[in-house]
Amino acid sequence: MRFLNVHHARETIGRLAHALDGGHPSPDDLPAAYRRSIAGMRPIAPPAAGIRLSFKNDPWGRNLVGNKTFENIFEGLTPTPEDQRVQWGRDFKRAVVYTRDLVPDLGALVDLVVTDAVLFSSANKGGGSSSHLPGLISMSPGDDWTVHDFADSLVHEAVHLNVFLADMAYRLYTRPTKELGADGYQVVSAVKFGQMRPLDKAFHSAVVAPPLMFMQAKRGETELVDKFRASLRECTDGLLNKIEYFTPYGQLLVQELRAFTDDYDMDRVAESISGQDFAHWDLAGAA
Repeated sequence: MRFLNVHHARETIGRLAHALDGGHPSPDDLPAAYRRSIAGMRPIAPPAAGIRLSFKNDPWGRNLVGNKTFENIFEGLTPTPEDQRVQWGRDFKRAVVYTRDLVPDLGALVDLVVTDAVLFSSANKGGGSSSHLPGLISMSPGDDWTVHDFADSLVHEAVHLNVFLADMAYRLYTRPTKELGADGYQVVSAVKFGQMRPLDKAFHSAVVAPPLMFMQAKRGETELVDKFRASLRECTDGLLNKIEYFTPYGQLLVQELRAFTDDYDMDRVAESISGQDFAHWDLAGAA
């Protein structure tokens, strides 16, 4: 599943950087090249390194609220007291380190693609990311969130960002995404049982499941596999039924995802994250 593969993400970002400025960034320069590339796509440039944390009254928080970017998260939005900011900031940083320690290449993917995290206090709990804001994720942590919950949300949104980047570099769909919510394009969600979603959103609901299942398995848990085994399979059935609306690259990702649902083999996820076999996609061959 190359949408999880850290080597493929580096190749994707190298392609995007080359397309934007004509350069060929070295492995050491790739993180900086990525941040230079996305700076012009966002109203606020990314930091030079690391993940910048922001809250409701910071520039990113004001921008997202003012533009209703993650409106589903903003229900019951309240100020975030200073002690809450400190606690969330501490837990977020611990989650970054925990992810690196648990699955080093998954931590490397997070470090590469996530540049900003905006944390909100709101009635709705969860996270958000957007194709038009590369590098940025949003979180509304629950009152009982542990470091594991922060790490799961961080990885969840990082995988979304990585798929958005792949769509920029290679194209996933044969139709514009704004058309994929119309009748005839919808597919049942992998996580919202029985709910029909636009094709791209259904695909995104599915791709985040394998890494979170893998992280739980590393902790000796099976909750997500037990809960979403049937729905993830149903979602991939729907994606395969709409396979003609995916480009050759998109079809490959769907097929790789479907192979995982045949056996839920966690060794397959580990290889997907770290294996060199998933690194390359030949655009010339695809054409």
